[in-house]
Amino acid sequence: MKRIVISILSALVAMTSVCALAGCGSNSNGNTSSAASQSSAQESAAAQSSVGSAAATISASDAVFTFNGVNVELNGDADAAVAALGEAQNVSSQLSCHGQGDDKTYTYNGFVLNTYPLDGKDKVLEVVIKSADIPTSKGVKVGDDVSAVTAAYGDNFRKVGVYYAYDAGEGKSLQFLIENDKVTEIDYYYDV
Repeated sequence: MKRIVISILSALVAMTSVCALAGCGSNSNGNTSSAASQSSAQESAAAQSSVGSAAATISASDAVFTFNGVNVELNGDADAAVAALGEAQNVSSQLSCHGQGDDKTYTYNGFVLNTYPLDGKDKVLEVVIKSADIPTSKGVKVGDDVSAVTAAYGDNFRKVGVYYAYDAGEGKSLQFLIENDKVTEIDYYYDV
């Protein structure tokens, strides 16, 4: 009888742990963030191959998000970025999967900025663009054909699921969500 009770308790603890981990990556509304889904995709990226013969790299400046003259550095100070960008339309938070504290999501007109905690400070994890009004530094925007991406950034991308990922070093990347040969989302992403 004792073994049965211990087995049941062990199973419940395991299920609780799985459910708690599954909660990471969803905002307070229960929607899964790009960062969480991308983390899973990035973890499986080792199984994906690079297109072209060289490593999939871009310059470090290509992985800096710029909006209205404000540069947002991946893994940079999120509080400074948010202050410079101005008041967000919506702010949500959830217990972090990346450290002690909360992951935060700041929603602006046309893009979302996601943060993670590190040593008591918020850092920029990701900027997700869903608007055709916000191009990259090389002019690629949501709605462009995939050929615009490769013309601007080359063929040395890494396929991560449906993303074309261009690495900028130090865990930073610029990723384009491609659906039906069109850019449907642009992600500036830091791999924590």
